[in-house]
Amino acid sequence: MSKLIPAIGLVFLICSAAVHATDVINQDKKAYAIKVQGEGKLSISNHTVKSGSSLYGLCNYSFCTFEIPGHKISATKDAKLKIRDGKFTK
Repeated sequence: MSKLIPAIGLVFLICSAAVHATDVINQDKKAYAIKVQGEGKLSISNHTVKSGSSLYGLCNYSFCTFEIPGHKISATKDAKLKIRDGKFTK
């Protein structure tokens, strides 16, 4: 039992990182390729968000830059970004 409690704590610690991450909600009827750059150039990843869908947990850094063709925005790891009319909004 004494080893079980630290193991449970570790699981909660690992899972809580995903709770604090940036979400992107696409409200357009078009799919977008999103480039996510974490804290300067520490991490660069590419994602595709389909029309009317969402992506969760895209940035776990303190801040990230999100880019779609024609628009770029910076956000913190707790932000909820929306894509509307081909642009990001917070």
